[in-house]
Amino acid sequence: MSQDVESSPDRTELNAYYRKLIAELWHPDGVTPAGVRAAPELVASLDTVDRARRPHVAFVLGLLAETALPDGAPGPLPAVRAGLDRYLALAATAGDDEPLLFALLYLLGHFPADRDRILRALTGLPLPLDLARLDRSLRLPDPDDPTLGRVWPSPALWQLDEAERAVDRQWIGALPPERFTALWEYDTRSLLAYSGAKALWAVEHGPLVEPAPTYGDAALSARKPTDGGVPEHHRAVLRCPGCRSPLVFAADTAVCAGCGSAHPVADGIVDLSAGVGDDSEAGKRNVPPRYEAALRPAFLRIMGGNWNGAVTVADEDRYLRERVRPVAGPVLDLAAGAGRWTGTLARAVGPERVIAVDLSSSMLGRLHQALPDVLAVRASAHGLPFADATLGAVNCWNALQAIPDPAKAISEVGRCLRPGGTFTLFTFRPTADPVVHHFQNRVHPGVSVPGLAAVRGWLESAGMSVREQSCPASFLFLTAVREK
Repeated sequence: MSQDVESSPDRTELNAYYRKLIAELWHPDGVTPAGVRAAPELVASLDTVDRARRPHVAFVLGLLAETALPDGAPGPLPAVRAGLDRYLALAATAGDDEPLLFALLYLLGHFPADRDRILRALTGLPLPLDLARLDRSLRLPDPDDPTLGRVWPSPALWQLDEAERAVDRQWIGALPPERFTALWEYDTRSLLAYSGAKALWAVEHGPLVEPAPTYGDAALSARKPTDGGVPEHHRAVLRCPGCRSPLVFAADTAVCAGCGSAHPVADGIVDLSAGVGDDSEAGKRNVPPRYEAALRPAFLRIMGGNWNGAVTVADEDRYLRERVRPVAGPVLDLAAGAGRWTGTLARAVGPERVIAVDLSSSMLGRLHQALPDVLAVRASAHGLPFADATLGAVNCWNALQAIPDPAKAISEVGRCLRPGGTFTLFTFRPTADPVVHHFQNRVHPGVSVPGLAAVRGWLESAGMSVREQSCPASFLFLTAVREK
């Protein structure tokens, strides 16, 4: 491998050199022939390159190990694995060189056959989140392991009690073997994606450490949730999800005045999902307490490029306070999740005015605990259970990328929003960086990041015009208004 940079290049030069090298050896669809040939030379170069280059070389080797040849052959993985002794020796002497350690941890995550040896060699590294991530990346499928789906972005962030483990054992035990294996492999891919994206940032920008999450129920209301029924002012806008006729409300049921379908009202949630299932609901039951503290910040780091924390929760709160400008009518928080941003809306316009919609009963249950005065509705974003032109404002925060048909969801927002009402949106933009894009695509099979042009086109088709947009890193913050 030719070294055509100075012996002590600055970081910009070094990054440019190795990005050019990556482009010659790798692309998302497979390792190039040059990459196969270069793998042994890259491994050997770890003995000769200077300290500044070692993190870059280790990262490139991890990328080559992860990617097969276009014809499905294993590519350079055997040649990369042959350097295992070198990698472990470097890790043992890396000291506080976090870029090198993160790159090596990403690289080592591709050798499950050597799991025991790798973990023994790394015992004592002061990186508990990363070591737990590596440990799980190296594990082979185990049907008796109850931690399926409880590993991202690091198993160390999941602290399940026995009741939660019992719930997991039940739904995991009911999975067909092929589904279990597919979910296990998805978990592994997502952990390697996080390790790779974190290593790339550290290698190119310098050390970073994931902040430790703070768990607890501080966000929950001190007042016990009640099932006080659906307020009259919300009943007027709610509609049957099937035929969009008005609903007649009883204590525990909402009956359609048109088609006669009955919809349950229980545990503080109006279920207008009309049988639309959430096939991941069982896996979400243990998520709500951990979502804001650990899962969401990690998702923003890898999807938004927010490794340096440039976009803060305070920034998001401020955006909503400044941009949500409702006209008359309820304010909808679409795909509200556990209610973190529903709370921001409730503080801004009053909880009695807010309606939270999500398809996950687990998330809505948590939301109802935290915000008992906000109406919680279980429904699909593809068919909002509201009359035309009845909502004063709509917010969809960090969710559009997970909605299967985002164009349909935006069309529904346009149908339900009253003229002059705002639609605030936070999602992500596709990055032009092919390596980062590779990791983003491996985080979750249900996540899709549309282009800005597509989002603006959907808004225009839905009768909305963009009034503001900002795009820090790979984020997209946008405010649109429903025209007459």
